[in-house]
Amino acid sequence: MNTIKMRLYLVLAVFMTSNLPVFLFAQKKDSLAILKEFISISSRYKQIPLYVNLEMETHSNFVTGENDTLHVQGEFYLQEKQSYVRFGEFEQVVNDSMALLVSNKLKQMILYINASPVLEKMKSILGAPLPDSSIKNLGAKYKATASPLSKGTGLILLESRMPLYGTSLPKETIELQYDSKEKQPRQVLTTKRNLVLLDSVQYYSFKTQEEFEGKLLLLENSYFLIKELVTKFTYNKIEQTAVATIPVTIHDRIMKNGEGNFIPVVKFEHYMLSQEQ
Repeated sequence: MNTIKMRLYLVLAVFMTSNLPVFLFAQKKDSLAILKEFISISSRYKQIPLYVNLEMETHSNFVTGENDTLHVQGEFYLQEKQSYVRFGEFEQVVNDSMALLVSNKLKQMILYINASPVLEKMKSILGAPLPDSSIKNLGAKYKATASPLSKGTGLILLESRMPLYGTSLPKETIELQYDSKEKQPRQVLTTKRNLVLLDSVQYYSFKTQEEFEGKLLLLENSYFLIKELVTKFTYNKIEQTAVATIPVTIHDRIMKNGEGNFIPVVKFEHYMLSQEQ
């Protein structure tokens, strides 16, 4: 059950982190004032009520696991006392008293009787600006450039100040494309780099492959590949309206039986339901 719980928490976590690196680390012309302005652009849409439709894709030049090749659709319906999140095959349904986490692939549900921590976490995700001291500290870790990408679209590129060991490449880059008029994100691209140890056979085999050109290193008599993991968030729609109807409630997934215990509704009766305080 720990595995499913960790995966289900990602439903909420992805919304928080989908542009959190941008929200936290943006720096433009090393100006604190412009940094604050950028934080506003990155976070101002996160106000209840809110509807967000997005896609997340990942790809890598060296695939080592399922997280390197993801393509997930997500929807977020957030209101004052209830919410519904669908991220891939996961669902999170919250009202003012309970929270239900669902894995449709694993046919499992977790019901939390006390939804207050979940609601408060979501409200904190949607709000609180960083103190100036934190902005300065984080800004010291990243440098940024900004330019118009096209008519109506702005672009800010962040690069970590710390290079990848043995190279001049930044360990991480974050590219934000945003609507210049509405001040809302359109796309966020993050690239994270790390060194993967190779044996000599792999190294010389990769040297013959065009896609690895410039990505191979010989350091201290050891062979390495520069692995790049790219994550792209595309914001298809952002709406802030009180009339957005939440498509799923907790009672669409579970109900009480004659003994007063929660069980899955008939449509989901083949799901396993567990309950936590």
